[in-house]
Amino acid sequence: MQCFGFCGDLAGCHPATPNRSGSNTLGLSAPVGGAPRCRNVPGDVRAVQHALNSFTATDGGPAPKLVEDGLYGSKTAAAIQKFQVKSFGWGGTDGVVDPGQQTDRKLARGGDDLLDLPNEMINNIPYVLTILSITRGQIAAARSFRDGLTTFTGSGESSWKKLVKHFQIDRFPDWQTRLADTDRVYADMQTAIGYVPQGLVLFANEPAGHTSGYFAFAYAGGYSVAKRSQSTYDGTPMGSIDVTPKMRLMKRDAFAYIMIHELAHFVGPDDRFGQAILDYAYHRNPVAYEWLVPWQRIHNADCYSQYAFDAMGEPFRHSDHIQ
Repeated sequence: MQCFGFCGDLAGCHPATPNRSGSNTLGLSAPVGGAPRCRNVPGDVRAVQHALNSFTATDGGPAPKLVEDGLYGSKTAAAIQKFQVKSFGWGGTDGVVDPGQQTDRKLARGGDDLLDLPNEMINNIPYVLTILSITRGQIAAARSFRDGLTTFTGSGESSWKKLVKHFQIDRFPDWQTRLADTDRVYADMQTAIGYVPQGLVLFANEPAGHTSGYFAFAYAGGYSVAKRSQSTYDGTPMGSIDVTPKMRLMKRDAFAYIMIHELAHFVGPDDRFGQAILDYAYHRNPVAYEWLVPWQRIHNADCYSQYAFDAMGEPFRHSDHIQ
């Protein structure tokens, strides 16, 4: 099974790549510190600085936070020593972060200040549920219009045109089935985030060692796996949507957009039989998005986010929210 992440790049995302080596480390190429053996490669120093900054001062992190410039100096040296004293006592303090050793592994786990990230995300769920409810209402209106029925609001024609715009439903001979399948994806999103009792709390912190640069990521079909809380792929849990510290930067609309995108991956089929909801194109790249063929559209995560916001009457432009 593949893990797909939202990074918002113009060219679209590649599958997220967990570190499945079993040794969660920072991936340093050489030691960082004040000993003669330390090369202090800028990329390695930056990784150490970033990891140290994820810890609170109480847990051994620097105060104030380090400037993550990749330059090893007195402040970074003091921060490494402080972290080692707090974590291992004076006996485990040598001022060096050796690749694969205890300081490296401890830093890679991230600080406790990140443990509340999923709870912070929960506060945005009611807004996501509101969008999903409106979206499903618009799908129902579109179905009524296409069947020749009138709707109370008279929005059926507009709703149908938006479905055609994002999913090209009209190009399928079995459009009724495709429309029902699309609605089922949104219905499963509601269930997954607690709209009905069998829903799960499916947020988790970004596991150490995952590819950086993502806002959130999930396994395609992860919602359908048996015993979700226990199922893993090469040691990585599949039954949750993982959120990263970058999600703290997202305002309500951007959070909802990214979450609907990831939910599409999560509640859709897994990728074993070529039916998964993938990342064929982002709307941020309009040329690639417009060239999607109908089959790709109903299997493209960003189409689900785009339609949801369009159905709500608030079209979402990446450039307004995600840089």
